[in-house]
Amino acid sequence: MILSSLGVLNGVILAGPRIYFAMADEGLAFGWLSSVHPRFHTPHMATLVQALWSSVLVATGTYRALFTRVIYTEWLFFALLTIGLFRLRRRAGYSPAFGCWGYPVIPLLFTGASVLVAGIQIAADPRDAAIGLLLVVIGLPVYYLWVRAKRPGRVEPHAHH
Repeated sequence: MILSSLGVLNGVILAGPRIYFAMADEGLAFGWLSSVHPRFHTPHMATLVQALWSSVLVATGTYRALFTRVIYTEWLFFALLTIGLFRLRRRAGYSPAFGCWGYPVIPLLFTGASVLVAGIQIAADPRDAAIGLLLVVIGLPVYYLWVRAKRPGRVEPHAHH
């Protein structure tokens, strides 16, 4: 379990801050999250935010509670990502750069397995699963408010000075 956790931790440390970085680069998060360290060429501010958020999550309870609250939601997003693949491939004019062996069977099986893993985790501990889902859902109004405030043609409040 320790080795598996270290492997996941490595992926989270590498991928998480780069998601914040990309969001900031596209105007979906604070611009300072897209800053790059001058010496190491890494998204240092996004990495700091990831470390702070991870510390908050770790302080909320046991390893099991953290796993139940956070990890199963990733499996839901894996399923949504795969569903997005189907939608993307139906777009007119879309030409994939590479093929997917076993398409559509393999992505369908993966989607089903992802939903199954999440469902088992939800059934095993509904209370902590609900807390984890609440953490994700809280992000929706924040996202919509952010996008609405950044809509093209909208006058920013400080522009009147």
